[in-house]
Amino acid sequence: MYEKFFGFKEKPFNITPDPKFVYLSETHKEALAHLRYAIREGKLFSVITGEVGTGKTTLVQTLLHKMDENVRTAYIFNPLMEPEDFLNYICEDLGLKSNGLKSRGQNLALLHNFLLDCYSQNEKVFLIIDEAQSLDTKLLEEVRLLTNLETSKNKLLNVILLGQPELNKTLADTKFRALKQRITIRYNIAALNFMDTREYIFYRLKKAGARDLSVFDKGAIKAIFKYSKGIPRVINIVCDNALLTGFSQEQNRIGKSIIKEVIRDLEGSGTIKKRRFLLFKQ
Repeated sequence: MYEKFFGFKEKPFNITPDPKFVYLSETHKEALAHLRYAIREGKLFSVITGEVGTGKTTLVQTLLHKMDENVRTAYIFNPLMEPEDFLNYICEDLGLKSNGLKSRGQNLALLHNFLLDCYSQNEKVFLIIDEAQSLDTKLLEEVRLLTNLETSKNKLLNVILLGQPELNKTLADTKFRALKQRITIRYNIAALNFMDTREYIFYRLKKAGARDLSVFDKGAIKAIFKYSKGIPRVINIVCDNALLTGFSQEQNRIGKSIIKEVIRDLEGSGTIKKRRFLLFKQ
């Protein structure tokens, strides 16, 4: 809607994990390096944590986008399921046809044979679970048991868990000590600092085709950082709404006042003006 007004080729602040718009701060580069190392070395269990909106899912999409040919993955983005469905999903995502098999034992045998075939062809298999803080006790135990699939020399399935910080509290529980002992890589993704926030905004504007990277003035960027606390998803939401507001007010430079207005609306403490409805008449 506002792209033409600001001279963009596309919207710069969508919250979908588009690899084209991935900005890697130092903490994201380190997290990605940990994940790549885990895959290259075939590390059994890796755990990556970070607050909501810090870019964990985007990081995984970046990783999958550049995956080596000798790596097979099953990616679970919503782990709220029963153990039977869990195994079914893994098999389906790896391209295995269960032919109506429903029992845990049958699916487990199917998966085990597949893993042995991959091992014989020097292929690594990774199970990547996003939102892992939502895994219940049964599924966490199921994940641990899957890592028992092995040859006399090597484990056949590697696991990467991505989740919010409460995942660490779950794994610290004594009933998961057997699983915790298998974790070889851990990393926590920190929020962006002020300079990273500034560069993040400029980077996304540039990727969207902006001719002028000073769309947001210094005061606006400071206000965005203060409100977002460096969380990329929140930055995107504020910036997107600010551009919409600037467009509706025919202001091609976003200042601190517009950011404050957007924040009031997002927090529900302000009055959402008629401007957004008037946009659809243009």
